[in-house]
Amino acid sequence: MKTLIVITGLFLASGTVYAQEDLMDALDTDNDDRISLEEASSDAALSSVFAELDINKDGYLTASELEN
Repeated sequence: MKTLIVITGLFLASGTVYAQEDLMDALDTDNDDRISLEEASSDAALSSVFAELDINKDGYLTASELEN
């Protein structure tokens, strides 16, 4: 939950507001239900916290990682 608050704050600060599902839809360009660092690079706010959100350190963000 704390992470979601941080993400929300960063998105609001960047002028980009996404719901979790919208974030996946907007950034998951290869439709594999996860966001790679390359896909996340199109959003500066998400890129800046990508490593922190990637809990299992596999190089991808899943919906469950975005919920934490």
